Amino acid sequence: MSLTLLTLGVAGLGATYWGFKKKDPSIQLGSCFFERLAIPIYTLLNEYHSNSGLMIDYINENSVNLNTPINNGEIFGIELKSNSNIHSFLEKNFIDEIISSYKENTNSILFYVIHKQGKWHKQYLLSYSKPMIKILSDRYASPLLSGIELLNVIHDLYLQNSFSVDHDKKNIFRDMTIVKDSLEQEPEFMLFKKAIRQSLYKSLNDVEIFQGFKNLDVAETNILKLFKSNFEGSIWFLLDFNVSRIKAHINKLINETKVSGNKLPFTTLKKIYDSGNQQLCLMNSLALFKKYPEDIASILSSNLKTSFIPRDLFRSEILKKTLLKKRDLDYDFLVKSEFLNRFIASCHKATTPKADIYGIDKNGGFVNFSFSAENFNPHSVIIARPGAGKSVSKQKIMSQMIQLDFETGKAHNLGSNPGNVKLRSYDIGFSDKNFIEIIKNNKENKVAHIQNSFSRFKYNLVSTEMTRNMDYYKMNADELEAFEADIQFAVDLADLILSSSSKGASDNSLTSLEKSALKDTIRTLYVEKNYNDYKINELAKEHQDLFDELIELGYKKSDAISSIKESKYDFLKKPLLNDVIMAVNVQSENRQIKDIERESFKSLVNKLEAINKIGIFSSFDRVEIVEADVLSMDLNNFKESSLFVPIFFCIFQKTYLRDREFALRCKFENRPSPKLFYAIEEAKNFFRDKDSLVLAELFDKVTLEARKYNVHLCFIVQNADHLPKFISKNIDTRIFLLEAGSKLDVIKEADEVFSITEDVKEALLNTDRYELCIWYQRGVFHMRFEISDSEMKVFNTNPNV
Repeated sequence: MSLTLLTLGVAGLGATYWGFKKKDPSIQLGSCFFERLAIPIYTLLNEYHSNSGLMIDYINENSVNLNTPINNGEIFGIELKSNSNIHSFLEKNFIDEIISSYKENTNSILFYVIHKQGKWHKQYLLSYSKPMIKILSDRYASPLLSGIELLNVIHDLYLQNSFSVDHDKKNIFRDMTIVKDSLEQEPEFMLFKKAIRQSLYKSLNDVEIFQGFKNLDVAETNILKLFKSNFEGSIWFLLDFNVSRIKAHINKLINETKVSGNKLPFTTLKKIYDSGNQQLCLMNSLALFKKYPEDIASILSSNLKTSFIPRDLFRSEILKKTLLKKRDLDYDFLVKSEFLNRFIASCHKATTPKADIYGIDKNGGFVNFSFSAENFNPHSVIIARPGAGKSVSKQKIMSQMIQLDFETGKAHNLGSNPGNVKLRSYDIGFSDKNFIEIIKNNKENKVAHIQNSFSRFKYNLVSTEMTRNMDYYKMNADELEAFEADIQFAVDLADLILSSSSKGASDNSLTSLEKSALKDTIRTLYVEKNYNDYKINELAKEHQDLFDELIELGYKKSDAISSIKESKYDFLKKPLLNDVIMAVNVQSENRQIKDIERESFKSLVNKLEAINKIGIFSSFDRVEIVEADVLSMDLNNFKESSLFVPIFFCIFQKTYLRDREFALRCKFENRPSPKLFYAIEEAKNFFRDKDSLVLAELFDKVTLEARKYNVHLCFIVQNADHLPKFISKNIDTRIFLLEAGSKLDVIKEADEVFSITEDVKEALLNTDRYELCIWYQRGVFHMRFEISDSEMKVFNTNPNV
């Protein structure tokens, strides 16, 4: 009987009743024959609704109601995902606990669904039992799907949706999402009904069905290998733990074997099950494919512990109703709870909504990652032997972060706006030459390439962001914090210079008392403004260009630097190392302080004089750091100097101070600051004295403060032990690129530096060439960048190619 005929029948009876009612208003429905007709018809309509194809009646916050009798059709679900893309199996004791807790409930059914279409790789657990699905939600730290999302998941499983990667948002999305966009639109469950009708029509023509019919004696599933095979489809497992239905199935087997066969195994099984000594599960499985290889049955069997055969019988009914609505009881089979051990497995890293980078995992599924959102701190290291692809990977990371169009050179996410990224690249040999040139050639991008010569390099050791016209007592909390951090940097840098210039001799480093004395002296000079107000003519000796600029602006040689009005020259309105030496010298003769303090000031004078003699740290700054969105700094000219490390930190500090100033300005304006990605190539050169306590203290302070200002430090090294341990402990993201010949050596080195866990070791051993193994705070996963030929021409640093 069709729904149309039923509707017409009900309408006719209704019209007849209202006709009688008009003739005799006293007539009661309960006292006439319509009551006897209405109830059966209502029941018939209910049965029609229930027996029709899968329909969604209601959408709730974390569930949907299907037209099924179990639990009023209310079903819940989670996406099976974790922080890694290696197998995370559901343990046997966990499964036994679920069975024991819920086997008496009529709604104790669990659906395990595997879905693959292109780069859309998903797994889901669905159930009519909310408590059961909540336990699984907690186990995998995966929240319950919203009702709208669950509705869309069910539609996706009909295999007629498509999915695309949004390169701007660095994420993958459905091409069609069922959602009510405006007030006048129909509700989502009605939109679902329309979409399902069309999807079902298409599925009848292009979807093939395979039926699971028995379990296999295989130790564990291999979901990763399954996803690697070339198919598009959804694979369903229904796991029924209900005692009554399991007993009914056993009785069915006993009755069928009474006629032919041996019923003894099943009567024995019934006794064992009734005694509670064996946990059982009733299982049914279907696989729906739009595309699949010829050996798909073998692939399913070997990877899912279940034998599958092609199925055509009742094909349209299966597609209409799916296992959510109806299963063919003839294909139910019993499994022991041991079978479910190492059966359900998460193997997909959860996507993040605001990613920095993205690519594909080992099986071609979409994967993305955020350095800051998925870690405590955003700092990273890339570890790879020569030729393994570390420079290429670094450049691809930067190009994705700024959304670089390689055809036009336009960087769509470069700049100072919230959500934008700025790049700072420190290099020896300028390996990013082609990459920087592409960005630089587009006039919309602000790019600067900095090349300081050793002979021109000058750095004011005691410079802070506080100038002569600033009042210490009127500074806000952020300004005071920055001021103290700058003083501490100056003290640590002085210590580093002494340590480097004396080749690490410990007796030439600053003592704790000397550090304290130097810190107090610098602070007092700035607060009390008790330092020399230099004249413009004093710039002529070492800063001829600055002197000429000021004369052209109309200033006289005899004018004080404090009289300069233009803010770009504020860096001159600060004390120099000589001012500090003079103040320390005064304190060394002060008879009103303790002898031990006076001696500390005396020894400090000698050490500061030693720095003064070097010359490059005694004058006003001549570090040409300009305001730009991309700064590429080639430090090749300094690499042979024993002072290379402190010089690098001077340049780093100048860049960092500009970025910090802008970040603070954003904070005052109550808006997010852009991300700042600092790439440090061949980082071993920047940390030559890798066991230096001075360097450790300095770097600790920089990295901890840098996080507050949205600075992402990225170090690129050949070996894990090229990074000092004090750096390694501050880095949450470790990226490995491995080659077969050196894989074991790299893993051994990494274990000594990082103390790697078993899951990380497993991931490293399974890392293919040019594949990134990313070990971060929450887990470990593999990712491969999709790099075009035109991109590779830009990234390649091999001069012979």
